[in-house]
Amino acid sequence: MSDAGKAPEGAEIAAEESFFSVNVDILDCVDKAPCDLYRRNASGQYVLLASRSSTLDRDALKRLQFFGIGQLFVQGQDSGCFSRILRTRLDEIVKNPHIEASVKARVVQASCRDAMRRAFDDPRGPFIRQACDMIVPTVDLIVQSDQATRYLIQLTSFDHATYVHSTNVGIFAVALARLFFGLDRAHDMHNLGMGFFLHDLGKCRIPIEILNKPGPLTEQERQVVNCHVEEGFRILEENGIITDEARTITLEHHEKDNGKGYPRGKMGADIHPYARICRIADIYEALTAERPYHRRRSTFDALRIMKEQEVADVDKALFAHFLQLFAG
Repeated sequence: MSDAGKAPEGAEIAAEESFFSVNVDILDCVDKAPCDLYRRNASGQYVLLASRSSTLDRDALKRLQFFGIGQLFVQGQDSGCFSRILRTRLDEIVKNPHIEASVKARVVQASCRDAMRRAFDDPRGPFIRQACDMIVPTVDLIVQSDQATRYLIQLTSFDHATYVHSTNVGIFAVALARLFFGLDRAHDMHNLGMGFFLHDLGKCRIPIEILNKPGPLTEQERQVVNCHVEEGFRILEENGIITDEARTITLEHHEKDNGKGYPRGKMGADIHPYARICRIADIYEALTAERPYHRRRSTFDALRIMKEQEVADVDKALFAHFLQLFAG
């Protein structure tokens, strides 16, 4: 790759400087490096791979992926610039009818997941806003293309990382809302997307040893986990990133019709449809994810459990629409 820029290619920067990682897949949507890009060598040093505005070498990127290097790195000071350029390019890709749906889905999903990871790792306003920026083209792609939506659902990866869970739930919930509400403009899909993707942001304030505990939680631990609902709302409110949709989804997605949910113990019709959509996506993702306390279920087994035990009795219409996401 070109060595034009402020530092020669191969120059090393001390590992303790602030860097954040980006998925190599994201770079498929840009021709030139949005900012200086680095790889990390075996000793933990960050080595300049491509200088800002240099032409990206596709073959070199493919070689990195071939050798299992799926992440590159950007200096923290460049995060805003990287996010702005990436968002503009993603918007162009989503609107371009000549780009295959599978390519759109792969790039959009990787970009959104990376931004979600940064927001969960450091839930300050700039990083949450960057996540919101990446949520918009993801929502647009789901709204515009059923084929791309199917690819997005196939691309969901299941592990116990909260940001992965939240990204998956966001994709499932936006897709379900799109099916259930159609194109009714009374429902702002961008605001809904922000609420769905960030519904569990409060878990970044829950001790990791409780979130990843392999066995049953104690009652005290359960109460700590339950606090993530109001903590998530508090984070969004503190950073001035709150909408009516996000408030409703964040605060109500664990409410149950029998009144045994939390945090308010709401019942029946008092639970908003937006929260119900998020709950269905949340339950499915939890059942199909690999967790410290259970093995992941197949799609068939997860949907069977949901039908027999969880949601089909009270949310029949929503569940019927949810099943359509896995048809064909």
